[in-house]
Amino acid sequence: MAADLMERMERSVVLGDGAMGTLLYERGLPLDRCSEELVLTGRDRIRQIHEEYLAAGAQVIETNSFGANRVKLARFGLEGRVNEIN
Repeated sequence: MAADLMERMERSVVLGDGAMGTLLYERGLPLDRCSEELVLTGRDRIRQIHEEYLAAGAQVIETNSFGANRVKLARFGLEGRVNEIN
């Protein structure tokens, strides 16, 4: 799959999704909440945003795990769930 994506990128422009965390906060996720936690607790919200990006023309979407590392997750008491979130 990665090779297919690389080939597509060599031939043409490939559109990706946008800033998931920023959009979640704009849509009301409290600033003191970890957006990566929604991988576990808000799958419908994540799915809806992915569908919106695809409808807008995105050809590649990423998981909502940009900051899902032990250091960041520890600030929210989620360091023990790093593997589950990723």
